[in-house]
Amino acid sequence: MLQVNTQESYHLLVIEDNPAEVRLMQEAIKEADLDELVVLDYAYDGEEACETLDTAKIIGKHYDLILLDLNMPKITGKEVLEKIKTDPDLETMPVIVVTNSDYKKDMIDCYRMRADGYMQKPADFKKLVDFFVSVKRSITERNKLSIYYIEKVYDELRMAV
Repeated sequence: MLQVNTQESYHLLVIEDNPAEVRLMQEAIKEADLDELVVLDYAYDGEEACETLDTAKIIGKHYDLILLDLNMPKITGKEVLEKIKTDPDLETMPVIVVTNSDYKKDMIDCYRMRADGYMQKPADFKKLVDFFVSVKRSITERNKLSIYYIEKVYDELRMAV
């Protein structure tokens, strides 16, 4: 029998400047039946993300997972990642960089800055749903959001025929 954490919900922060991408994520979360388990907050550029994170610190809010786009106006995703990972109040929040960038240098830079994961934005909707299914399975099978488990399940789902 699957057990679900008794915590009311998991808090996810999506930092993405493209409204169409945000909408796709919302639909994929619903399709994966994850919407009942998570509370989503959004920031539509790096500046708004920093303000959201500063507010989270003040009120003691913890994000269980942050999905971060790299290429954003005002403040870049790398600058947001640096802010998170160098702030003692935020550094334990797991960050997965989700980007269109296929530059190896971006990936290396993000891991050097202590990103917890790095993935290309899925090319089709089914792959995006598979990503959120892997998030849901981490919650329902592990009672926590485990980056390792999310990546493992996502890889398995992408390999499935």
